Amino acid sequence: MSTNSRPLNVLWLMSDQHSSRALGCYGNTIVQTPRLDRLAGEGVTFEHAYCSYPVCVPARFTMLTGRYPHHHGSVGNRTPLPLRERTAAHHFSQAGYATAFLGKMHPVDAQTHGFDYYVDMGHYYDYLGPKTRVFTEAMGADDSGSGSPWLTMYFERDRSPWVDPKAPRQLLELNPPEVLDEPDHFESFIARETIRFLSEYRDEPLFTVVSFLKPHNPFAPPREYDTYRPEDMPDVPVIPGDLERVPRQARPKPYPGAGTPDGDAWQRRFMAKYYGNVTHLDACVGRVLDALEALGLAENTLVLYTTDHGDMQNEHGLRAKFNFFEPSANIPLIARLPGRIPAGQRTAALVDQADFAPTLLEACGVDLAARSQPLDGASFLPVLHDPSQPGKEFAFGEFALDTGRPFYMRRDARWKYIYYTAPEPPAMGEQVAAAKPAEELYEPEADPGEMRNLAGDPAYSAVVAEQRAKLLAYVEAQGAPLAPFVPAVPLEPD
Repeated sequence: MSTNSRPLNVLWLMSDQHSSRALGCYGNTIVQTPRLDRLAGEGVTFEHAYCSYPVCVPARFTMLTGRYPHHHGSVGNRTPLPLRERTAAHHFSQAGYATAFLGKMHPVDAQTHGFDYYVDMGHYYDYLGPKTRVFTEAMGADDSGSGSPWLTMYFERDRSPWVDPKAPRQLLELNPPEVLDEPDHFESFIARETIRFLSEYRDEPLFTVVSFLKPHNPFAPPREYDTYRPEDMPDVPVIPGDLERVPRQARPKPYPGAGTPDGDAWQRRFMAKYYGNVTHLDACVGRVLDALEALGLAENTLVLYTTDHGDMQNEHGLRAKFNFFEPSANIPLIARLPGRIPAGQRTAALVDQADFAPTLLEACGVDLAARSQPLDGASFLPVLHDPSQPGKEFAFGEFALDTGRPFYMRRDARWKYIYYTAPEPPAMGEQVAAAKPAEELYEPEADPGEMRNLAGDPAYSAVVAEQRAKLLAYVEAQGAPLAPFVPAVPLEPD
């Protein structure tokens, strides 16, 4: 894709738990995201990009390897990527690139996964010194999965060692006891370190991944970005009976008091803090993009912005992720390359996270002929050249492989179908034999709130049968598990 003598650089900007619904360029009129909106105006914005596994670690390694979790082996937040798995960094390094990962990889173990230059949470804690206590206390009494402690495989008591083990387990993240000054936030630190790396190595061909923590908790934006008022936040009504119709595996995280006055107040406070995190993230992205321009690198750098998964933002009375509803599974994806990617374009092409690494490698002309592992994803480089191209036939997602009760998603141009391999866990007092398997079928364009599960409507039985057959044939061909067990006590995803 490069048209000059220098190899094309890659700047891959990544956030954590950023709902596409919390971006101006995706239609939100309240949250302020001027720099990401500008990036969208200079490139192509994807409307139908999907998370392949709606939790941090497996999603990140799917993006980096181009392989789905059932192949690469990281199937939960405490399962590391096996040592022999190759990432895009290995391939770029072999092609002569200087490779860097700055920010939250959430590696679970001590590997750097092919990157030559590596700055992560441990280095941030070194920078913070005694202020680390402020950061970790703001996360709340329960570990958030956001890197505290740094290597989550070493949990001995399921809590950060910086948090008083006698402290009650509660949602402290909406009321942190202290807030760090803006320069001490993780995003500010990573932006500075990224600018330093780009400055020092600008004469090298660069594959640079920059991974911010926000808008993931802690919900403690810097004071100058903590400007959103709860009373101004959008109303997210809870429809009576909505949660009861959602399969239990898809609703592990209801927000406190959903559908009550106290719950409504909680969700507005949450949204205000979440939006503050988003706007601070946006500012830090802008600093990196400004530096790219000042260093004379912008014209020959493919910039990609995305996230690992979305956030339910209280829709259906749920928070966080762990399911394939649109707020959790539909993710922002923006690509820019001046003069070679059309500016200000939107595309309806279907892509998922396994497609990211193949696309970047092909764009830079990196030869994968000698790779030892087949990639599951497909390059969407033709869509970058021509956003009217359709992309792949369907986006694929999977979840809960580590629980023994996996479920799978197939999203094509019209339908979203989810298949649960195990029966629904029985309700209290219900016999196990009474549990029934669950399916979901939605038509997202006609039902954007996904309020009508058509899988139980006889009028759509033929569509359900067709979608089920296509998904199960694909899953079986992939070698993904289709033989669940039913545990005596339902397991929750970590």
